[in-house]
Amino acid sequence: MFRHITSAAGRVASACRPFTRTQSVAAQSYRTLCQTTRATRAVQLHTAWPVRAASTAAKGPSGGPVSWIGMTLMLAAGGGGVWYFVQKRDEKMAAKERQKKMRGVGRPALGGPFELVDTAGNKVTDTDFLGSWVLLYFGFTFCPDVCPEELEKMSETLDTLEKQVGPDAVKLVFVSVDPDRDTPEKVEKYVKQFHPKMQGLIGTHEQIKDMCKQYRVYYSRPEPDGSDDYLVDHSIIQYLLAPNGDFVAYYGQNSTSPQAAKSIMEHMAFYAEEHPDGN
Repeated sequence: MFRHITSAAGRVASACRPFTRTQSVAAQSYRTLCQTTRATRAVQLHTAWPVRAASTAAKGPSGGPVSWIGMTLMLAAGGGGVWYFVQKRDEKMAAKERQKKMRGVGRPALGGPFELVDTAGNKVTDTDFLGSWVLLYFGFTFCPDVCPEELEKMSETLDTLEKQVGPDAVKLVFVSVDPDRDTPEKVEKYVKQFHPKMQGLIGTHEQIKDMCKQYRVYYSRPEPDGSDDYLVDHSIIQYLLAPNGDFVAYYGQNSTSPQAAKSIMEHMAFYAEEHPDGN
């Protein structure tokens, strides 16, 4: 009985062995096929990727192609930004170079103490303007053309500075060199025609003469003959005074208000660097 059972088990094992080997060969073939398929797919993806990337780069956010106009505008905007940066950098460098030359050569010894009165009769001295930028001009109310042109330029300069720097960036001051005819009422009415913030100052002959000497202002009037019909010859210069009272620049008849405004802002910037405390 036992021999029969053993013999049957041996026949079953023999029958199973061929099946097992066949199954193993089939499995191996399947694995080889899978590996080959994966390798082929990887090659296809690697080959197709640059094409797909190029296609994607040529499309906009919505999937449509980017137009040449859009690309041109993008390049123009970038180029404009670079140009603006370089332009501003060159302007600042040029301004610094001008300041260095001015400091190297030195400024004329202009300005000094003075005492006048305003159109309300109040005493005004040089110390009243400390802490403020001042644009100063000497003239007279009966001036037919030159003084109105210069005062108009001063007003335009102030308007530009107030937009760029802030309110009351500069104080406009008109000093009359014609004490005989320029009464407080006339001077007040005259300066307000050009700018509501312009201040008029008057004084005696000696006071005006002394101040003009301080600022090297030339003026000449004819000998009094009882007539009010005469002209006063005088310098045509706007003087820029820093907050510490020092003279820093002047603008002649050929200077324009945009040029003056630009120059004043440059002086303001350098003054702020040299006087961080504001004094």
